[in-house]
Amino acid sequence: MVDPDSINREVRPEEVESMRAVVRQFLPDADGPLRSAAVCMYTNTPDGHFFIDRHRSHARVWIASPCSGHGFKFSSVVGEVMAELLTDGQTRFDLSLFRSRFH
Repeated sequence: MVDPDSINREVRPEEVESMRAVVRQFLPDADGPLRSAAVCMYTNTPDGHFFIDRHRSHARVWIASPCSGHGFKFSSVVGEVMAELLTDGQTRFDLSLFRSRFH
């Protein structure tokens, strides 16, 4: 596990050049001045599965964490699950894999 406070948050010149090589290959006219760059942290649960469950201390609060890039692909279904839970109190999806499992 990585400490978020110790991650190098600077974009290195060789990373910029690597991306520019791809841009030059496929979009040569887009290889202009770099306006900004940022580093993001890829997050995931320890077991790699999403987290969808009620808050342990506040039963009216739901937590849904599909996590970074992997979860982005599933954001529409996670949204659908949350909408069903919040409007109907249940969902047609089996959420047992995503329930609270961390202490």
